[in-house]
Amino acid sequence: MYQYLAIKAQFRVTALTLLMLAGISDVSASGLTLAEAEQLALKNDRSLLAIKARSESMSELSVAAGRLPDPQVKLGFANLPTDTFNFGQEAMTQAVIGVRQTFQRGQTRALSSERINESVARNNAEAEDRQEKVMLAVREEFTRIYLHQKRRHILEQSVLVFRDLAEITRDYYATGRAHQQDVVQAQLELSRVEERVVRIGQQEDEARARLAGWIDADAYRELDPEWPHLSKPKAEQEIIDELLEHPRLRAWSHEITRSRKTEDIARQAYKPGFAVDLAYGARSGQNLDGSNRSDMVSVFLTMDVPLFTKNRQDRVLASSIANTSATEFARDDIYRSMKAAVHEHSATLARQQERLALYGEYLLPQAAFNAETAFAAYQDAIGDLTTLMRARIGEYELKLSHADLRADETITRARLHYLQGEHS
Repeated sequence: MYQYLAIKAQFRVTALTLLMLAGISDVSASGLTLAEAEQLALKNDRSLLAIKARSESMSELSVAAGRLPDPQVKLGFANLPTDTFNFGQEAMTQAVIGVRQTFQRGQTRALSSERINESVARNNAEAEDRQEKVMLAVREEFTRIYLHQKRRHILEQSVLVFRDLAEITRDYYATGRAHQQDVVQAQLELSRVEERVVRIGQQEDEARARLAGWIDADAYRELDPEWPHLSKPKAEQEIIDELLEHPRLRAWSHEITRSRKTEDIARQAYKPGFAVDLAYGARSGQNLDGSNRSDMVSVFLTMDVPLFTKNRQDRVLASSIANTSATEFARDDIYRSMKAAVHEHSATLARQQERLALYGEYLLPQAAFNAETAFAAYQDAIGDLTTLMRARIGEYELKLSHADLRADETITRARLHYLQGEHS
């Protein structure tokens, strides 16, 4: 009887172990891939579209800012006598039509256009950075969903193993080989694993809901069966050397240049502004000799004279210079934080890869061997159920930890890809 039960148990456990090692997955091969999710997110991102629309708006505005103000036309009467309001009574009376054109101080127009162009360049860089951030967010959530699926599959297979083990224990108890406590212990561990399956399902649903914020209903499709793959990031020092070309920092560099253009515009306020008036005056009536009165042409040049600059021009320039300094400090602070992130994630990635190698070479094979050895000892009545349960629990916990580590390593790669400013 004991020999029959041992053969039956060995067959069950061996079959289930092979299934677990094979990593059976019911996910369709045509499921949602990471690349597809990235493209869907970029296509659906309204913030990115808003930034691009804002750039188009500023591009149009930069053209207008570089043009002269519209000329002003004036119409009226000059020197009209108030006693008779007779247009031809006095020689000085004129019907005047004129035009006035103003010219801004110094190079204000050109600098204003250049300043807006810097805003356009900043917005374009922000659009690139937004793309990078969207890609990073999608990669993280996609990887977490895939992790939860892998964890659920591991636990579902563990449920089958512990369910079978509980049945074997009940058979042993029926023949007097096992104690009632062993049956209770086996059922308790089975229930714990089943509860974890439900909890993992909840976490997967939450991750899919977050991904749906980027790609809508496509987040609830089955995923591609392969682990999300990201290429190897650049070397740590190479990323740091190219960090100033990152879209986020380039946006700040354009903002600094824009602020310096504001300084230059403030300096133009020390220069005079001009306005030219051209007027034509038509006169009616006749001179004393009987000839018609001549029409008149008037030309005037108006010029601003910035004499008192202490409380206006000087203050505006000082404000612009201080604002430039503040912008530079903000850019430097962001650069330092991104540089620190490169050091952190590079070190993390190196250690994660070392740990993955240990899992593949030692931990997982040793855990599987330990579980099989404990089961063989339990069959031969030289090992107890507690030791067997501990071995089985240790085996699936290591598999879960291995899946966590693979996901963490993928997310760390994604973060380094963001810092190096590439979509790859």
